[in-house]
Amino acid sequence: MLPSSSAPLPQIFVLFTLSTGLLFSGCSSSESLPSAHPDNPLPDCPDTPNCERISQGYDVPADTLFQAAQSALDDLGPAQLQLQPDSMRATAVYRVALVFKDDVHVAVDSQDTGSVLHVRSASRVGQSDLGVNRRRVQRLLTRVSGAL
Repeated sequence: MLPSSSAPLPQIFVLFTLSTGLLFSGCSSSESLPSAHPDNPLPDCPDTPNCERISQGYDVPADTLFQAAQSALDDLGPAQLQLQPDSMRATAVYRVALVFKDDVHVAVDSQDTGSVLHVRSASRVGQSDLGVNRRRVQRLLTRVSGAL
């Protein structure tokens, strides 16, 4: 027989969330991310640390980059993925701790020397995400580079 717990469910959830955050905080989230270009078409991030917005140039055609980004988004296991191939845009929703949702927006623009990948990953609620969005963008960029 298992001992019964008198801790209410919300307290257990808070403890789980904090312990999960401590585990994830050991991951390398201090790696530098590229900054967003001034012409990044995605919305600016709020003044909270739960959002990342970047632009990264590649020496490949825009359609090749969009296919790599689409594959990378899918590899990260979104709960939802909406693609707009005609405009080279994509939107994905990722679940965090089965309760929270983060939105990821991707846009690819053609340039004279290749193409640019714009990414915005943001939590829907809260002030801090313990680096989740930063790590997601890092993993996305790693997968895009690997697919090219």
